[in-house]
Amino acid sequence: MICRLLLPLLVLSLAPAGAQGPFVPDIGANVARPWLGKDYWANPAEDWTLAKGRLENTFSGGNRNVTVLTAELTPAAEPFTARVLLDQVSFELFGEGFVGFQAGVRGESGDFREAAISGTGFAAGIDFSGRAFLGNLKQEGEPLPLPLRGIVLELKGEPEGADRYKLSLLVQDATGKILRTLTASAHASWLPGLVSLTSSTQPPPAVDLASARPSRIEAISQTRQGEGRFGFSKLALSGAKFALHPERAFGPILWTTYTMDNDGTLCLLVQAAPFARSEKLEAELLLPGRDPVSMTLDPISRTARFRLLKLDPAKSMPYEVKLAGDSYKGTIRPAANGRPLKIASLSCNDGTGFPHKELVENVRAQAPDFITFHGDQIYEQAGGYSLIYDHRPGDRPVLSYLRKYAMHGWTWRDLLRDTPSITIPDDHDVFHGNLWGAGGESADVSKGYGGPAQDGGGYKMSVEFVNAAHRTQTGNLPDPADPSPCRSGISVYFTRHAWGPLDFVILADRQFKSAPKVSLPQASIENGWAQTISWDAKAGTAAEEVHLLGGRQEAWLARWAKSPAKGAKFRIALSQAPFCAPQTLPRAMRSDAEVPNLPVLKAGDYAPDDEPKPDYDTNGWPQAPRLKALEFLTEAHAIHITGDQHLGSTGQYGLKAWGDGPWWISSPATANTWPRRWMPSTEGKNRRTGAPKWTGEFDDAFGNHLTLHAVANPQDIDREPARLYDRAVGYTLTTWDPSSGKVRLENWPYWASPTKPAPDNQPYPGWPVTINPASGKRVD
Repeated sequence: MICRLLLPLLVLSLAPAGAQGPFVPDIGANVARPWLGKDYWANPAEDWTLAKGRLENTFSGGNRNVTVLTAELTPAAEPFTARVLLDQVSFELFGEGFVGFQAGVRGESGDFREAAISGTGFAAGIDFSGRAFLGNLKQEGEPLPLPLRGIVLELKGEPEGADRYKLSLLVQDATGKILRTLTASAHASWLPGLVSLTSSTQPPPAVDLASARPSRIEAISQTRQGEGRFGFSKLALSGAKFALHPERAFGPILWTTYTMDNDGTLCLLVQAAPFARSEKLEAELLLPGRDPVSMTLDPISRTARFRLLKLDPAKSMPYEVKLAGDSYKGTIRPAANGRPLKIASLSCNDGTGFPHKELVENVRAQAPDFITFHGDQIYEQAGGYSLIYDHRPGDRPVLSYLRKYAMHGWTWRDLLRDTPSITIPDDHDVFHGNLWGAGGESADVSKGYGGPAQDGGGYKMSVEFVNAAHRTQTGNLPDPADPSPCRSGISVYFTRHAWGPLDFVILADRQFKSAPKVSLPQASIENGWAQTISWDAKAGTAAEEVHLLGGRQEAWLARWAKSPAKGAKFRIALSQAPFCAPQTLPRAMRSDAEVPNLPVLKAGDYAPDDEPKPDYDTNGWPQAPRLKALEFLTEAHAIHITGDQHLGSTGQYGLKAWGDGPWWISSPATANTWPRRWMPSTEGKNRRTGAPKWTGEFDDAFGNHLTLHAVANPQDIDREPARLYDRAVGYTLTTWDPSSGKVRLENWPYWASPTKPAPDNQPYPGWPVTINPASGKRVD
């Protein structure tokens, strides 16, 4: 049975939108945990806790805030009141910060999820000198005595005509005595949006409430300088201007993922909110015709993994998960027989465009049967507030990761609850810019967590942290093929999955890879780039000295190649990056540091002097184990689906010659930090009639043969926001037709789907590419 203390912390008023009754979140007085409740989003989660019956800021910094998800100020010309009790937690206050409300919080997309994480509004409260303010931080009058304890803030609004509001800020003590009162006339455009409780060591921007809200408001700095922590309790929101949205609650169950094998083995992962590690929670899975199954929530990753045997893989099954009073429902989908199957594949999301509502709808319009995510589900900048680096075990780095990864789940949860999926982590998912895992060894962080720690190989973060990342992303996969952890204790996840006519092998092409700086000392590698000018990147390295997949994965891949799953029509390899280096840069550049600053070319323009470049973060190196892996994929007639490069591409690997290896398709980025391109000044050989000159036969900078058939280079397409659209973002769609044995490979723009009007109903130019894996030939 679930303890009563584990019931939802917040009791939502069920009053309809526009009701006068108050919305009063009931904060559990007897629970201490990082998760504040399903009605809240904490920025950042690792700097807040629920304790002593209040929402408490535990680490100081700029714009630390808790946003209410389930109530919103509407455009209606109605009154409202927001009231909260605040208490100073810090012994002293340092900095030019403030405590109080942010109101009218919204973002560019209009989606409440974006507003909760990065929205802006106006502030009202008390600055660190003790002066109350409303909109404009510079206020006259006597300051309140410090410390600020037992202070009640009440922000009120009354409509005055068609587009005006009278705003009032009342500062009271715990007895109700009014200590300060401020009023301001505000344009009504400032008010629609969310409300946040804020404890910030940095000041809010100056705003002119009397004028209409501008299109852009500067965000409060997130810097960690200063000291000023507060606790909030007894929050109450009332008035007909508030609309309640209980459907926006997020948690305790955040989302689910699952796979179902052809043998009827279901692996379902429940991602829960960050409860306290000390809480003993049970998740329960209910399936028709089965007794309920309970699993203990893992206290570090906050996941529950269910593995059930001997289900009927040919039947659709509804499921329900219960946890801490919450219920979450979905459907286990069977593999279709006799018709083509579609896989949607995505990778590399830097957070720009969150929550990607347009992209999600476009992917949904493709009606994918299966979804794969190929890494970099998070980036440092996603959700703001940087990262918490630490090689020692501890909860704050894990909470930092879980907060950012929750954005991924918040984006895709409605598709993932009913669609089988595979997710694999890449370097940014484990807080690396680049990762040479060196078999799971620990990185040397004695000089910090920057470039030297990465270049030396191994993992910068703790074993506990990496295992939590693995569990959250790969916990719905079948059991590992060789489950022994690495020598350091880091878990492995390489395995296979047979679903209908599809036989997947899931690879980790970062975890066992050798570090080039260690293996090639004479090259003077920094961040994956050789600094020795005379260094020849095409020089091979002895196979016994370097690894790509490592001995354990190679042995597994060899077995998989020789033993297709029963009934398999297609063999598919999933990994993070293609086994080549499909990128070019201007001839004078010796690293990709300037990639984000390269000018975006207009359609039809071409880079004047680009050449293939040897980035050791790609899987173009090491050449010998790369070739070995490709021989196995060739034997299996497998197609390689990848991500990582931020460049949508399709091509055929070359082993001894061009066109004698397997095919790959690499997905465009979801949101692109590093807009790579393939525009070699030397034209490709033996390209198809009418094909662009960047297609055809090439050698990459490591001397590997590759034949490019389609590339989605970044270009200025005159769409806003340009920061998102001009960087060749999108998704991959592959269609597997068991009746013909053919596979159609497509990379689609972020903004496109088959249900859109022309020209937004087509993949990127150059696609589709249709191949016959059995022959290894293109057939369209």
